[in-house]
Amino acid sequence: MTLPPSLASVSVRTDQVVRLGPLTLRIVSDVPDFPALHYFSRAARMPAGTAPDVELWCLSDAVPGLPSDTTARARNFASGYYVTDHFGPPVRMSSSGTRIVLVGDHLQRLVWPYVVKYLLLRHTAAVGGLFLKAAAVAAGGGATLIVGRGSAGKSVLVSGLCRNGATFITNSHVILADSAVQGVASTMRMRPGPWLDQVSTTAALDPSERLVDPYDAFPHHASTAVPLRAVWIADFRAPGEHDVHRLLPAEAVSVAEQFALGLNVYRLEEDLLDLCGSDYRAFAAQYGRMRAQLHAAVTSCPTYRVRSDVQLPAHRDQLLHLLSDGGTP
Repeated sequence: MTLPPSLASVSVRTDQVVRLGPLTLRIVSDVPDFPALHYFSRAARMPAGTAPDVELWCLSDAVPGLPSDTTARARNFASGYYVTDHFGPPVRMSSSGTRIVLVGDHLQRLVWPYVVKYLLLRHTAAVGGLFLKAAAVAAGGGATLIVGRGSAGKSVLVSGLCRNGATFITNSHVILADSAVQGVASTMRMRPGPWLDQVSTTAALDPSERLVDPYDAFPHHASTAVPLRAVWIADFRAPGEHDVHRLLPAEAVSVAEQFALGLNVYRLEEDLLDLCGSDYRAFAAQYGRMRAQLHAAVTSCPTYRVRSDVQLPAHRDQLLHLLSDGGTP
């Protein structure tokens, strides 16, 4: 990609291509060891010279002559409102073709919370498929999506299953296309607890959390897609419990639409409208497609609400049985 004169003089201190499921993203910054890279597993880091699909430049110093975007997101950034509950100093956003440039302080606050999600939404809007907020594990030749609200125990559930026979796919972001699951190789941010005893960790940006690289800790699928086999709604409440039951299709779809569909979970509706050229009919068509695909995916496989303490061996074994061969809970 040819650089515009405004970027040619930037002193590049970080330059790394990472894989985001079906995409490759080049992250460039004038900050050495740019902290946003901590969000990505080592398995996501691509060799030097890999040609990226898109570029993200995160710059701490102003760039003369760089035009600002006119999108709703760019206006929000300029006011210090990032996405969902993320706020901070004003950030300038400039996009051109496959390159996004952000100018401001502490831009690691935007790379994973917003840019990664936006790029996955943009990709699926262009080629079809769905961007979902979900963990995913594999067993018995198929993938199980694990959906749930924050603090529902998804990461602990994934960790317990993958330490005992399941194969890791992803902890948070999924591309679902043609009834197959492809994950994004991110690190896992986990709060201290007994589930961390058997895996190595590093410090997270949030001092109350630790980072686990699942591609070091568990057997894993690299970038291949795995056929969707089931959907679990994680709903951990208290230690020692074990209550797993089948959901009706209408129940499963309602939960998935609000807690798994990336557009809704991450409040990306204005981004999609801008991608549609501010055409509400085009927006409605895209959203209708997403809902229809999500409905078809969720209703085509069994869906369970899983409220279980996976740390207890008897509970874990029952969950692995359900995971591997679709047995009754």
